[in-house]
Amino acid sequence: MSKKRLVKRQPDFEDDMSIFSCDILYSIIIRLPVKSLLRFQSVSKPWRAMISDSEFKKSHRDHSKALEREKILLGRKTGEFDFGELENSELVIIEKQWIPRKKFHRAQVLCSCEGLSLLMNPHAYLYFFLWNPSTREYRTLRCPYRESATNHPVVPLACGLCYDSGVDDYKVIIMMSYSFYGVYSLNNNSWTEKKVFPYPAKSYATCSPLVSIEGRVFWFMHHRAYPYVDRTSTIIYFDIKSVEVKELPIPDFVGEDEIFQLLTLRSCLCLYGGKKTDKESNIWIMEQDGNWKWLMNVCNLPTICQGVQDMKLLCCTKDGEVVFQGVSCHQLFIYNPKRQQFVTVGVREHESPSPPIASICFDSLYFSTSRVRSRRKQRFVTPNNQTTQ
Repeated sequence: MSKKRLVKRQPDFEDDMSIFSCDILYSIIIRLPVKSLLRFQSVSKPWRAMISDSEFKKSHRDHSKALEREKILLGRKTGEFDFGELENSELVIIEKQWIPRKKFHRAQVLCSCEGLSLLMNPHAYLYFFLWNPSTREYRTLRCPYRESATNHPVVPLACGLCYDSGVDDYKVIIMMSYSFYGVYSLNNNSWTEKKVFPYPAKSYATCSPLVSIEGRVFWFMHHRAYPYVDRTSTIIYFDIKSVEVKELPIPDFVGEDEIFQLLTLRSCLCLYGGKKTDKESNIWIMEQDGNWKWLMNVCNLPTICQGVQDMKLLCCTKDGEVVFQGVSCHQLFIYNPKRQQFVTVGVREHESPSPPIASICFDSLYFSTSRVRSRRKQRFVTPNNQTTQ
């Protein structure tokens, strides 16, 4: 009697959950980039169920933020967007893609928050595009507000995006004038008009792009077309929790003859700048207690840059280096604070010189209402709680 040959059964992908415990598998997968997760959804049904779960997506977004998994988003004149990462003082293009909607192909990236980016149609300034570049999920928005007398569209003074962790909702803030602003809720797909604004005397002022951090949207006002913060500026912010607009005092370190720029750095509110003619800049960040902390001095600015107003701060690397963009030359620079030196960033794979930087965003699988199609009609909520379509 011949012995039956024993063949060891190889486990298939359906048995992955039995090979590893759910906790171990979860802790491994949660650290993967979005590109890998989208591909691994087809491995098995258990994997797809885990990766598609909304709580997993939310946790993955938080892990990406903690790991500082940032991408440099570049917009080309052709309408194409490149996603790059910095490696050894070189910009490596890891992905190219077009915005799904043709009319937004040359859209301007206004800001980014918690993995999403807000873009504006360059030819119709009341149409916006809320986009997750990593997953390509999106929602198109139409701002409903017009001038009551002429019924003409109101040109937005400033536009911003923030995340409300209390209700797990992204909100778009559109400042229409110094008498009212509008708030869009992604979860509710509705606009709410806010007519109470505490600074009516500034109606002739100009406004900066909005900066978002931890449920607050910051911007500054000035009495003329001036893109910098100085002693005569007014910094205000919209607080998601209190649903109010408040004022932030100008810090004492902003001198009479100095100019600063406002942005988000290391998940903190940041001001950086100095004297216009100086070849050095100081970076300050606001801590959780509301106090300003000096971060570093950036000296020996590149000769190609005219001064502090010609350097746009983008982000910090994990090694503590600071990434700048030359506004006039559109070139990337990395500053090493230990060596006090700038390094010009090259581009691999025969790429052309770096185009203007659009934004900094981090890798995220999350889109809070991905189950809702972008064609769903928006609701407009007036101050009298009257809802229209």
